[in-house]
Amino acid sequence: MRKNALAFGIACAICLLFLGCVSTSPFFYDNNSVKDFTILGEVTYESAGRVGFQDLLAAARKKYADCDYVVDVMVDRKSSVFLFWTTNTYIMRGLAVQYTSK
Repeated sequence: MRKNALAFGIACAICLLFLGCVSTSPFFYDNNSVKDFTILGEVTYESAGRVGFQDLLAAARKKYADCDYVVDVMVDRKSSVFLFWTTNTYIMRGLAVQYTSK
């Protein structure tokens, strides 16, 4: 029984050694061709409820029709208090960019 447990432990350690090294190696994105882009401008989106990136992207495409993506996204929260009632407004900001083909 003790030999089986030792053999199992050694087998597990060897598997972890080899598989751990493979799974923790850096992952390289192989399609990393440099793309040119144009910054279209800053976009802001405000909401009293939940905000998400898709909402910000929709606001960017509404403001800039050629927008492909929004980068440098930041989220702020603005709180206002009236007596004992607190309301939060979430504000997302980012830069709208358009990718250009080479």
